[in-house]
Formats: sequence, C-alpha cells, structure tokens
Amino acid sequence: MKVLLIRFSSLGDVILVSSVLPALKEKGIEVDLLTFKPFGELFKGHPFLNKVIEVERKDLKTLKGIKALSEELQGYDSAFDLHDTLRTKILRRYLNFPVFTYKKKSFLRRLMVIFKPFKAKGLFVPELYAEVFRNIGVEIKKPRPYLKVDEVALKKLKSKLGESKNLIAVAPGARWESKTYPLGKFKEIVKNLRKLGFTPVIVGGKEERSKGEILKREDAVNFCGELSLKESLALISICRGVVSNDSAVVHMARAVKIPVVSIFGPTHPSFGFAPYPDEGKALTLNLPCSPCSLHGKTKCKNRKCFEIPPERVVEELLAVIK
Repeated sequence: MKVLLIRFSSLGDVILVSSVLPALKEKGIEVDLLTFKPFGELFKGHPFLNKVIEVERKDLKTLKGIKALSEELQGYDSAFDLHDTLRTKILRRYLNFPVFTYKKKSFLRRLMVIFKPFKAKGLFVPELYAEVFRNIGVEIKKPRPYLKVDEVALKKLKSKLGESKNLIAVAPGARWESKTYPLGKFKEIVKNLRKLGFTPVIVGGKEERSKGEILKREDAVNFCGELSLKESLALISICRGVVSNDSAVVHMARAVKIPVVSIFGPTHPSFGFAPYPDEGKALTLNLPCSPCSLHGKTKCKNRKCFEIPPERVVEELLAVIK
C-alpha cells in the first residue's frame, strides 16, 4: 500500500506528522509526505519515509496551481489530509484516490478560548493525527514525533562549539511577539543557567537575531539566523535540555528526544501542542483570562500570563533533564 500525507504548514504541525510514521512503516505501508519548502528539509533521509514532496507557497495561491499539483500526485492508494484548510479541501477535489481527513477540533479550541479549558480533557495533536489512520486499519498507540539528525550538520555544529559542554537550547522567539516570554526574563534564565555550569545556546530565525545578541551579552552563544532547519535540529539534539515559547522549537526537541520546558502565555497546553509528560513540561499560570487567543496573536498589554518567575522555569528544566 502506498499513501500520501498532506500537511503544508506550520513547521511545528509538520514536525508532529512524524509521530505516525513508525507505525505505518511497521505495517509495510509506503509513505510520501507533501509539505511546503523548506519544512521538508527536516524529513530528508527519514528512515520511515519513502519520499518528501516540497512545494512553494506561491505555487498554490491559485486554483490553476493547485490543479497542476494534483495532476502530479499519482499512484497512491489513499491520502491523509492532516491540515484540512481551504487549500487542501480544493486539492482533495482533484485527486483521483480516496482522501481521509483528520478531525482538527478547531471548533473545540475556539470554545476553549471562550469558556476556558481547565476542566476539559486536553488535546494532543499526535493523537488527533493517529485517529484518522483507523480508516485503513492501523492503530497507532503512543504516537511521538521522531526525526533523524543529519550527520553532516551534526559534525558542523560540533566543530563550531568546540569543547562546549552541558548545552541548553533557549528559544526566545515565536510567530507572534505577543506569544513570547519577556526577553528580560530570558536574560535571567540564561544567567541562572550559566551559574549552574550550563552553556546556553540561542536558537531561532533571522527575526530573533537581535534577541540573540542581547542574550549573548549574558555569555550565551547566539545561533539565531545562522542555521538551517536541519542544523538547528542537530544543535538541539546535542543539548541537555530546551527552554522555549510555544513554538516549533518545542516539537524539534520532542522529535530528537531532548527534554523541553514549553512556556505558554496567551495560548494553552490544552490546545494540543504541549509536550507529553515523558517529553517535558508545559508551563502555564492558568489565569482566569487564559487562554485569550487561539494562535497567540493578541493585543493584550498586561501580559500577566507571562509572570512566571525565571527561577521556576530553570527549576522545571532541571527536573525534566534529570
């Protein structure tokens, strides 16, 4: 059997698709992944994946582009839409094989924003992904993301770091600035980690370069904007632990089995993007006003949801890396 998995974005969601691959491989199912560039970079050489199909966002902005892509997708027994957006709904109409769609529970998440989720059972995206494969008789138990570290990238990182040991990756960025733990508190985290004998390494894109430079003044190593996705994954894989906002870095850490502390502000762990207890710790203050946003974009100026002491973040990190 040959199947196609469809998940275009965003990076964290795409990484979580890897949680279903081991079970599919075990059943002898040949799997291709369709995603946006450059996210497919992380899946190149994946032992449980046959092929990665990468497309440019701009190529799927028109009906003509989507139809052209559908004509290239041939020879599959079935496909699984793990995105379920307008773009993928249109694509499904042009495919000449069965397509199964996962239940993303977006309405439930919106209800959580209105009525707050603290008494509700939290969602976990890997489990939502896993459910849809029952359509082909595959039961996926305990799904966990898994990515293979590129050996060339790993060697490059080790040569850059030299004799540095006890690395802790710190990720101060996120898609929306309102979703980020205050930079001043990240500075305190870096200071505390240094006092404890760790070497903080700052990870992120070009957008976080200035934040990385500020944290560099506290004797951190700034890699923001310098690494490709596979190099960032390699760096995370040689760290003792990771501290991150609710962002893709959390799922990169999970995918290489590095303990992670994920800090939630306007969003909430119950939305499905928190690490499992065996992967790390999700920190939230559970304020009466939280969560106030589905994706973290908010105009709130108080930011009381981020009044989590840096010392507590470090304590939780020490607990998970033990």
